[in-house]
Amino acid sequence: MESMANEGGMLNARSIQEGTAVKRRSRPAEKELDQNMVEIFVRRLCNLLDTTDHFGRYATLSPQEKIERMFLASKEDKVQSDFNCAVSPKVRLQVPVLFQAIAGVMEEKSGALIQSTAEINGEGFGRALVYSGRIILVLKSLRAGFPFPFTSEDKVIRYGLACVEEGLAFLDKYKDMTAVYGSFSLEG
Repeated sequence: MESMANEGGMLNARSIQEGTAVKRRSRPAEKELDQNMVEIFVRRLCNLLDTTDHFGRYATLSPQEKIERMFLASKEDKVQSDFNCAVSPKVRLQVPVLFQAIAGVMEEKSGALIQSTAEINGEGFGRALVYSGRIILVLKSLRAGFPFPFTSEDKVIRYGLACVEEGLAFLDKYKDMTAVYGSFSLEG
């Protein structure tokens, strides 16, 4: 038994000496965002936020200030929601707005009719769908409100554009199947 244990140790030492040690995994570097897509997404999100601003209180703000005041949560709010495992009413309103903005950007880029539906309960569990006809382009399950609430504009934009890219790639993948009869003709 001891000889086997020693052989394993010798193999490990030999691989380290030969330079074949296991690489440490690290987070991938954040990729550069397409500024055109960022502008489209911010414009769509601000238009949707303007529709919820019934009295025009935030009409004079810049798009970044609108997103910050009307959409983002402070770090204290995030800690509070993590602590009680409850989602604030503000976050429950943010979820559908974000996915409507995602659907709008995808619609603008693809030319196809794209809808979204999203809901989240008081405990933070829910689901968001972005679809075109019978094709589900983006499906996100929300667990304990994650990734909501967002605390920075960069995180909102990165999450939104990741969903847009995922949906457009999926729509492009099935373009051949839907070319003749449209996306409503796909059989289950």
